[in-house]
Amino acid sequence: MRALRFILPLLTTVILFSNCRSISSVRKEKIHEEENNRLVNTLMEAPVVSELTASLSINLQGTKVNGQLRMRRGRSIQLSASMLGLVEVGRIEFLPDMVVVMDRIHNLYSVCHYADIPYRNELGLDFEVVQALLWNRIFSPGSENMNQAISNLRVEDAAQDGTVSIKEKEYGYTFITDGKSRLSSVKKTGSSFRFNMNYTDFTALSGQWIYPLGLSIDVITTSVDVNAVIKMSSVQTDNKNWSDRTPVTRRMKQVSLDDLLDNLNL
Repeated sequence: MRALRFILPLLTTVILFSNCRSISSVRKEKIHEEENNRLVNTLMEAPVVSELTASLSINLQGTKVNGQLRMRRGRSIQLSASMLGLVEVGRIEFLPDMVVVMDRIHNLYSVCHYADIPYRNELGLDFEVVQALLWNRIFSPGSENMNQAISNLRVEDAAQDGTVSIKEKEYGYTFITDGKSRLSSVKKTGSSFRFNMNYTDFTALSGQWIYPLGLSIDVITTSVDVNAVIKMSSVQTDNKNWSDRTPVTRRMKQVSLDDLLDNLNL
């Protein structure tokens, strides 16, 4: 009986301590899950600005050109390349329902659908995907609304401290985040295809909004290996007077996308 007088309090203490540890662990897991949910929602929401323009320095496979980026949320994305920063040589415009590619050197242009873009099936490309990539946002191709997109995502433990890995279950994209409010990279790997996009040089714009001024893109397939490094400068987020779609001059001839790319040896 004397032994019980000592054992019972000891057992009670052990049980209570174990319960406290269990409750503490559950609370920590719940807090961690809530933080991850907030991170996912933040990275899927539209940025606080609706327009962005920037000058570009582009290194494509060792060839360096200058250019310009114009983006207007939900309406238009324009990427142009120029010679010596003066004469535009090419332009690609991503619109919600089509893609327009212009070859200024040979006065050719092509209007096509996203299904006609090379490697579109592997990347699941549409306007929303391209827009999300360039705005540093998570996407889920083909999702009709945010709730559906979020249901297609799975948060995983990342290998590096301070980062969070988010997997898109349907299309197989992996989003690596800094654990706070921005994407560090977007990746997708298949049996014969690999895509990787890294974000660098994060800078505060429009107050507290953080945006990457450096992009590195790698697309590797069995037949092609493409690398592009883009650096932005003179970034502005105020609304400007530019057309969502660039007018085509009478001198320009419409051709198929394949013919235009063949003409450029791409």
